Amino acid sequence: MEELEIEFKNLLTYESFAQLRDTLFKEVDYKTQTNFYIDTLQHDLINQKIALRIRDTNGSLVMTLKIPQTIGVMEYHDAINAELLDHEYIVEEDIPDNIKEQLARYPIHLKQLRIVGVLSTERRELPYHDGLLVLDASRYLDAEDYEIEFEVQDYEIGRAQFENFLSEYNIPKEKTLNKVQRFYSRHHQLISK
Repeated sequence: MEELEIEFKNLLTYESFAQLRDTLFKEVDYKTQTNFYIDTLQHDLINQKIALRIRDTNGSLVMTLKIPQTIGVMEYHDAINAELLDHEYIVEEDIPDNIKEQLARYPIHLKQLRIVGVLSTERRELPYHDGLLVLDASRYLDAEDYEIEFEVQDYEIGRAQFENFLSEYNIPKEKTLNKVQRFYSRHHQLISK
């Protein structure tokens, strides 16, 4: 399966996160999802600005390849077998065909793919205007961060609605890296010490 993801995001302080959690998201239950990021030891995927992950949500495992587009990110995903997580390296035959087809366009050695790290998120979702508002608290390596995301179908309408949301809740607009970029940024900081 493939779909174009268009989303806006903004990092939050813990205070802003707690305020949204306790007001706007007060009646919303959270779900925990765990992302297992996949790459080679040389970081061939992230160096090409693409990301591969396995997301575990209550025992349901989905592999997703994310490829940036001019607007948004094209996602290719499919369900996988839990046994894939038992191997040190990702077995090429276990990669869904639609993802393998896309990876073949890049100079990546599929036999060298392995799980390089884990990020766990406590997620709350709420329909909002023309999209889905998502409140996340994420933990990875030795870091924790908070963000608000707004997933939409139309870039221009979504951008205006998200900027109005930030203004309404007095949240300073901040250029925000996506989760995999924040994970790798922290990973590089730790190995550089």
